[in-house]
Amino acid sequence: MILGILSAVLFVLVSAVFVTRRLPAGSPVKKVAHLIHKPLGYALVALVALHLALTLKLFHQRPLAVYLLGFGMLACALVCCLSNTLFKKARNGLLIHRIATLSMALMLVAHVAICITSFSEYKQEVAAISIGQTDVTALADGIYEGDCDVGYIYAKVRVTVNDGEIASIDLLEHRNERGAAGEGVLERIVQEQTVCVDAVSGATNSSRVIEKAVENALKSQPHS
Repeated sequence: MILGILSAVLFVLVSAVFVTRRLPAGSPVKKVAHLIHKPLGYALVALVALHLALTLKLFHQRPLAVYLLGFGMLACALVCCLSNTLFKKARNGLLIHRIATLSMALMLVAHVAICITSFSEYKQEVAAISIGQTDVTALADGIYEGDCDVGYIYAKVRVTVNDGEIASIDLLEHRNERGAAGEGVLERIVQEQTVCVDAVSGATNSSRVIEKAVENALKSQPHS
C-alpha cells in the first residue's frame, strides 16, 4: 500500500510539468518542474515495477482488474519515458507522451477506486462472519475439511474428530497479509473443544476467518 501511495504522489509530481506550461519562461517553478520531470519519470517506472513485483504474491487475494490496471500504468509510464526515442518526429513523440500520461491518470483513478471498493467489501464480509456453537460430541469420527474466503484472507483446514473430540486441526492453506499470528486460534480451539474462542490480538480478521473455516469443516461430511 505504501509503495502504491508513493507511486501516486510521484505521478502527480511528474505531471506537474503540464500545469506549469502557461507560466513565464523564467519562472523558477517552471524551471524546477522541467528539471525534475525526466528523472522522476524514470523513478516512477522503477517504483511501479517494484510495486507490481512485490504484490504479485497477493494475486489471488486481489481483483484481477487491479493487476491489469497496474501493468497498464507501467506500460504507459514506459511509453512516456521512451516517446522521444520511439518516435523520430518531436511533435508525434509529444502527442504520444500526452496521450500516455492521460491514459495513466485515468488508470490510476480506476485502480484506486477498485482498491477502495474491494477493501470495503472485504471489511463487510469479515464483519458478517458469525461463529455458531457446534456440538462436537455428536459428530462421527473422521476427517473434516472446510474453508472460508473473504477475498483478502483465505483459510482451509482439516479437522480430525476422534471419540467426540477435536483431536487435531491442520491448516492446509492460509492466505493473509499480516495475519499469520491468527493461526494461534487453532491451538485454542483444540484446547477448549469449541470453535468460539477469543481471537488472537493483532490478527482478529485472520482469526475469525480460520474459526469460520473450522466451523464449515465440522458442518461438512467426514472423509473416511
